[in-house]
Amino acid sequence: MVQTDIFWSYAIGATFAAAASKQLKRDYDDSKDNRWSRSKYFVYTVLFLACLFAPTGSYLLWDFPQWETMQIATSHAAIPAWFVSLFAISNVLLGVLGYRVGYGLIKRGRVHLAWLQVAAGYLIMTVVLTYGWDGTGWQRFLYDSTTHNGKLWAPGMYDGIAFFSGNVAHALYGMGIIVLPFLLVPVVKWIRE
Repeated sequence: MVQTDIFWSYAIGATFAAAASKQLKRDYDDSKDNRWSRSKYFVYTVLFLACLFAPTGSYLLWDFPQWETMQIATSHAAIPAWFVSLFAISNVLLGVLGYRVGYGLIKRGRVHLAWLQVAAGYLIMTVVLTYGWDGTGWQRFLYDSTTHNGKLWAPGMYDGIAFFSGNVAHALYGMGIIVLPFLLVPVVKWIRE
């Protein structure tokens, strides 16, 4: 969802940096050319964000505009083109920012703070997702208008467990099968290294 993706993309970038903290610190200490943007971990982060994360957000915004905007947009016409572009760009740039801040902390030997910013990013994302700005975040999340003949969301409306068999959920499952391995496998691998 647009409102959560800004924090999620930041957390993803921070996660990749923190997962590779030992390697990044070693490379920083050993290298005369220690520009953060030359790291293979940074390149992977950008490729993940640009080729997987941003496109999935754009897909959801196109196919499920009500759900992806936390039930704010009523149709495609309610979403300005500049907003769609800004959304796609922010899904990459905020991840780069999360990585860059994490890298800065790691090179100063503050790995615990690098991991703390990961937790903070995911915590804020979860609060926005569950509470939102008015206490109805979870209701907005659990309402799929495509399973209600396009009926727009109103406070108090939600699908509950039925959401997980709806159209949005099926799209999320498909995306998860593709995206999650590219997120989790490198994180686990880099931590183990």
